[in-house]
Amino acid sequence: MPDKVSLFATCVLNNFYPEVAISAARVLSRLGVEVTVQASQTCCGQPFFNSGHWSDSSKLVNKFVSDYSSCDTDIVLPSGSCTSMIRNHYSALCNQNDFGNVEDISTRTFEFTECITHKLGIFDLSPFKSETAERINVTYHESCHLNRELGISKEPISLLKSLENINLIYMAQSEVCCGFGGTFSTKYPEISTAMAEEKIANVKQTGAEVVTASDMSCLMHMGGFMIKKNLDIKSLHIAQLMDLAMGTDHKK
Repeated sequence: MPDKVSLFATCVLNNFYPEVAISAARVLSRLGVEVTVQASQTCCGQPFFNSGHWSDSSKLVNKFVSDYSSCDTDIVLPSGSCTSMIRNHYSALCNQNDFGNVEDISTRTFEFTECITHKLGIFDLSPFKSETAERINVTYHESCHLNRELGISKEPISLLKSLENINLIYMAQSEVCCGFGGTFSTKYPEISTAMAEEKIANVKQTGAEVVTASDMSCLMHMGGFMIKKNLDIKSLHIAQLMDLAMGTDHKK
């Protein structure tokens, strides 16, 4: 069990949702882990990579490798897509003499719920639940990269189910893409919109108050459509839900 981790917040969280990174840090701290942050962190390079700009992506890849090659702790990301980028694609983009460092970093890089379950060995959060937190009806969206590229599916669900003040409601086609796909949503807006419409219909069907996922980019996409449709449903990252259910959101 690691006693210290380095939190890579991702550019989406750093720029738009810093509260998610704060929640992730609070939850990990409550679970007995000291959380550090690499102050010079920026982006993992995924947006450039997905758009085919590999030379630009490699610059960010090499910066990440330089930043974390001397870090001897595990690296935790509240994002399945960024974790997959590091683990599955860095070896094709890094400097040739950095293969060893990339291999080492890949073995120390974990998605948030993966770290809790596989590294900390915690699958049951009931001992950490808050006695005062209100019960929340929640449905879960399986992010594509988390499920398909990392093979992480049961872990976040088991953690949510273990918290008694979270009522997890199954969503039909929870594993189907929400339509965001990074630059896919801007290159193919009609297809992206149609996919989001189907996803939001399934979210609405559950009657849940909150839709959650392990990637904030998916939730940003779904949240925008729900606001547009005036739906009274919140989109919260799984770290934020845990933060609320464990009562750590009140701690400074």
